[in-house]
Amino acid sequence: MSRYLWWALVLSLFLHILAALFLQHNPLDLRSGVARITVQALPRPLTIARVTPAPPTPPPTPPPTPWPRLHTVAATPLSKRPGPHHAVPAAPPTAAPRPPPTPHPSPSPALACISTSTPPRMLAEPTAPPIDPVTRAQRTTGTSTIAIAVDALGLFRNATIQSSSGNAALDVLALQMAKNAEYAAATRNCRAVAGTMLFRVKFQAW
Repeated sequence: MSRYLWWALVLSLFLHILAALFLQHNPLDLRSGVARITVQALPRPLTIARVTPAPPTPPPTPPPTPWPRLHTVAATPLSKRPGPHHAVPAAPPTAAPRPPPTPHPSPSPALACISTSTPPRMLAEPTAPPIDPVTRAQRTTGTSTIAIAVDALGLFRNATIQSSSGNAALDVLALQMAKNAEYAAATRNCRAVAGTMLFRVKFQAW
């Protein structure tokens, strides 16, 4: 019996404590008989966060242009290619026969070499260079004989005065004429050889 009383006392104390706590937080208006409940709104803490803008998305990198791939096909000889028939090589075109060359008459020995030995010769008579006024005023007359050396190719090599005209200026003119002329080589046994020739220039008073 005492045990039940003990539990009843404990329960009564517990209920009184709960009632006291409730009345402390929620006081009663005894005049109205209505419990007054005060609700207090607590300010909500304001959190300020710095927003960093996201970096712009870079444009996508274009894929690399692939290099063209070369496909090499090995050539197959005609004799090894599959097929019911083998290729027959074409015969080369037959060239038209050329007409026989026209025979030329062979030169006779008499026409081939008229003389076995000939001296050099001038192909054309040279033009006389202008005479200076002093020599022209002297009205000198004379003949210059020039010895001319010509090689086997018909080219002028040198010239010397064989006999003078008596006037040095006229002899120089004769040497110039010999140097400017064109020649044919000498021949010996129908072959071109080097040789010499005489060239005479006659100056008359003018």
